[in-house]
Amino acid sequence: MAAFTVEDLIRRLEQLQARGPIPFDVKSGEVFGILCTRGQGQRTLIAVIMTMLFPVSGFAESSPFAILGNLGDVRRSMGIVLQESVLDPALTARENLDFHARLHGLDDGVRERRIPEVIGLFRMSGSADTAVETYSPAMVQRLEIARAFLAHPDVLFLAEPTKGLDEPGRREIWNLLRRLNRERRVTIVFTTHDMDEAEAICNRVAVVDGGEVVALDTPDTFCAIMAINDTLLKFDDTA
Repeated sequence: MAAFTVEDLIRRLEQLQARGPIPFDVKSGEVFGILCTRGQGQRTLIAVIMTMLFPVSGFAESSPFAILGNLGDVRRSMGIVLQESVLDPALTARENLDFHARLHGLDDGVRERRIPEVIGLFRMSGSADTAVETYSPAMVQRLEIARAFLAHPDVLFLAEPTKGLDEPGRREIWNLLRRLNRERRVTIVFTTHDMDEAEAICNRVAVVDGGEVVALDTPDTFCAIMAINDTLLKFDDTA
């Protein structure tokens, strides 16, 4: 079952032997990467999917509810992690989670259950009562994802989730997303400019160029194509 589908925002890529439109469908329970070649197209497409920007045309979805007709249910079903932090660095992790749980409209009883659950799930028990301003970049990002997970979303959207992190931090976030997907079956969609990142954790990848999905396949397929092209280039260099 598809979590949602975007159509007619695509064009053919002859090198991948595409035959007509490539549907942008995110299946429930998968990790889906949006590999972007130009930043503006990425921001526009993800803003439409997140209901932050309304499309003029060319948008359709096959989720159980209509995105444009039922924004409340759609927004309650998703957790969003943007590139800019929405945490208060002067507050502790627990205080930040409580604040955002209130913004989500979670009542006292639900907050009392959900916050300790999320702290345990994201392995933050040892730092939950420490000010966020003392956290490493990877710890801050882990808390951002925990905040987005407070309302138990069906779909978790992340924009460039490891941008600015060192290699150990990147791998920490990759492992966290894999675990959430495996243990909680949450559908994960994230944007990236890094094929290595897409290859590391994605089931499928959509390549976006200028706001259009120009290719959609598994990371293994893309890597095989790039390896073939690299071999051909080396062969040409020796000619």
